[in-house]
Amino acid sequence: MFRREQSSAGAAPGVCGRISSCLRQEESCMMKIALALIAGLLVLGLLTVALRTPRGDRNWEKGLSRTPAFETLSKGRWRLHDLRAFEFAADGEVKQAWRDKIIDANDLEAIWFFVEPFPSYEGAAHTLVSFVFGGETDETIAISVEARKEEGEVYSGFNGLFNKFELIYLWSTEKDVLTRIAVGLNHEIYAYRLGVETPAAREILKHFIARTNALAGKPRFYNTLTSNCTNELVKAVNSALPDTLPWHYSHVLTGYSAERLHALGFLGETKASFEGMKTQAAAGGAVRAAAGAPAGAFSDLWREKIGAENHLTP
Repeated sequence: MFRREQSSAGAAPGVCGRISSCLRQEESCMMKIALALIAGLLVLGLLTVALRTPRGDRNWEKGLSRTPAFETLSKGRWRLHDLRAFEFAADGEVKQAWRDKIIDANDLEAIWFFVEPFPSYEGAAHTLVSFVFGGETDETIAISVEARKEEGEVYSGFNGLFNKFELIYLWSTEKDVLTRIAVGLNHEIYAYRLGVETPAAREILKHFIARTNALAGKPRFYNTLTSNCTNELVKAVNSALPDTLPWHYSHVLTGYSAERLHALGFLGETKASFEGMKTQAAAGGAVRAAAGAPAGAFSDLWREKIGAENHLTP
């Protein structure tokens, strides 16, 4: 009797061991299934991204609803179709307007570079450029490369990695884009005149025009890393003037782009402190002060207000 009881007691650890082993095998099996499901979802997601086709006919946000394009009139002279000329008020009111504009490369006087910092992180910013024309053109127009959002969409840098947004080369009056930032959004913006010779500036303009028309004919996706507001500008400059802007992390961490241009000598004397130059380049207050001026006077007026060093001169 004692031996049978001893035998039964000795069998218990073996049974528990087998149960424990089965449980471990079951957990391992479930883990493998879970990992396989995750891998499958990732592959499905990547395939969805890869197979998504960029389009130009979605239900776009109103400010991005038209696709700019240039019509060649003669050598160095174009008609820009669908130039945006919105007016933005501090109370959120927006007066919408689109128009055509004839521009002549021979009237180009200067190129300016702008940085709109994101409040959450100094390495993130939106950048854009404007072209200052004199002569018969006599207007300053801007190009802002953006993620083209549909109605109700909100920009996300993360979603921008996965073909969530198409790309747009948005051409507008300088008053439109600067008052949207400084008045409509109440953000700071920094303005820098680029130190490029007139022939080089004209080449840069021509390549922006060519890229705008190419995009109008064949839509592309925006990408936070490879096709964002800054590195698309870099591509246009480098296509006009090869190897002018070698790859740099500021093409992705766009908040550092002005500092990079300063280091390369495009913002004036490199011996000058960038921080001092940046302080002088703060233009939000000047833009807000000039916002009530007619579009024709606006560009000169805000430049006068940020000081003689940044005044628009030949």
